[in-house]
Amino acid sequence: MKTPKAPDSQVGSAADAAESGAGVSDAAVGVGDVRHNGYVPSPLDTSNIELTEDIRTLTELLAKNTHEVWAKQRMADGWKYGPHRDDERKEHPGLVPYEDLSEGEKAYDRNTALETLRVILALGYRLNKDTP
Repeated sequence: MKTPKAPDSQVGSAADAAESGAGVSDAAVGVGDVRHNGYVPSPLDTSNIELTEDIRTLTELLAKNTHEVWAKQRMADGWKYGPHRDDERKEHPGLVPYEDLSEGEKAYDRNTALETLRVILALGYRLNKDTP
């Protein structure tokens, strides 16, 4: 498997990605679409990475954990649940248990998990589960 070259740009946090709309396909954004002061996201190309069934089973666990980490940080920053996002009042409708998120919101976290797994493998790392 060929290891892709890492981009020169820095990698942001999952929370940054959640706020910026990361995970949106090039077709949805438009390849070359310029955002925020000329920044154009350029994640590693992982389209050639295939995940085994064992690795795919991690997706939901990682997606849930991604949400839990995001929610914990938001709450530590003074945010609370609110029916609509309100930055001034620090209210967010996503501050609910993962199981209560809409399928669309869960899909976002799943995509983050899948892409993280693909990048790990694309960079040459291997994931192996210890057997008891």
